[in-house]
Parts: sequence; structure tokens; C-alpha cells
Amino acid sequence: MRISREQLQRIRRRHFGYRITLVYELLLLLLLPVAQQVSLLLSLLLIGQATVFMVFVSRYSALRRTRPLMYGLGCTAIAMEVIWHAALFWSPSLGRALTTPHVVVWVLFLLVAVVRKVKSLIREPFVTTSVVLGAASGYLTVGIAGGVLLTAMWVLQPSAFVASALPALSANAVASVAVAPALMAASFGLLTTVGTSVLTSSNVTVQVIANVITIAGQLYVAILIALILGRVQKRLS
Repeated sequence: MRISREQLQRIRRRHFGYRITLVYELLLLLLLPVAQQVSLLLSLLLIGQATVFMVFVSRYSALRRTRPLMYGLGCTAIAMEVIWHAALFWSPSLGRALTTPHVVVWVLFLLVAVVRKVKSLIREPFVTTSVVLGAASGYLTVGIAGGVLLTAMWVLQPSAFVASALPALSANAVASVAVAPALMAASFGLLTTVGTSVLTSSNVTVQVIANVITIAGQLYVAILIALILGRVQKRLS
């Protein structure tokens, strides 16, 4: 298989994007305790996540047809993040009304990012350490999407969560912003099947979301391993 110098350069840049994405997502996970103390930090981290996807991965992806969709959803998600938080601060009722379009845009963006990541990984000409790290970053992306879903659920149905298991809110704090880091951490607990104690077992909606997060994580690992092993088997036969 011959690869031109330009193609090799794009592969190297794309692999660098895989590594950057994984490092950034691990940083986001590690900064969740800090985000609990610093208002809007998690929102800024999510905006940075979207930027990393667009600048370091999509830009050098071989999937050119869906690149405009990725850019469009990414820019819309960033804009919705800013508008949603501003609305929650100035007009909570407007913020609740914007919650559904906000979460739909973010989930669509992250879903497209994961699907594109899987397609890119199975088309890689070489299985390198960077490719493996790229697969790991896609797994963490599922957890981030779950955190967005749980935060939206908190805004729409706060009774679906165990208040005593969530951080105490200060008098001047915006509730959905203050609990977002804890809900993001809960999403990663569900993703890794460790579980979480912040969800009310009697609420069917939030339990469905929890099951979706867990199943999506397990399916991601199973499907990606099957695709990679299938490609290797095809080359060996």
C-alpha cells in the first residue's frame, strides 16, 4: 500500500489529534472537582472539547462529506452553550425552555463525533498507539454526552435526582450549573458500570437515560473491537 507524502502528513496530524483529544478529555474528567468550585468552568471545558474535535480531528479526517455537518453542529453547540447559560442566569424560565434544543444539539454533535471517530479508526492504514488512544477518546466522549443528558434532565425534572447525594448549593448559585460537574461524574460512573447514587430509582425517565449511557459504552467497545479485528482478519486471509 503506497502512501504519498501528503497523505502521510495528514495521517500524522490526525493521529496527533487523537492524542490531543484523549488528553483533553482526561483533563476534563480530572478537573470536575475544580469545576464544582469554579462556576462555568465545565461549560468552558465543553466549548474547548468541541473546538478540539473540529480543529485537531475533523480538519484532517478522510471523511470529507460529513465535515461541514461536524463544523455546523460544533459551532451551533458552542453558541447554544453560551446562550443557554446566559438564559439560566438572567431568565430561568427561558433557560428551561432552551434546555431541549440545547441538549439535542450537543448530543447530535457528540454522536456525530463518535460515529466519525469509529469510521476514521477502521479506515486507518496502520494500527498504532495513536489509533488505540483515539479509540479510548471515543469511549470518553460517550461519557461526556451522558453528562450533558443528565444535566438537561436535572433542569427539566430535578425530582429525578437524590438531592442529598448532590453537592449543596449556595444561595446565589444557578442550580443546573452548580450540579453539572457532579452529574458529569455520575455519567462516567454509569459508563464504566460502577454506578451512581444520585439517581432516583423510582423515576423511569432517568433510569432509561442511565441504561442508555451504560449500554452505549459497552456497545462502543464491542463494536469497535469487532470492526478492528474484522479488518485485521480480512487482511490476513
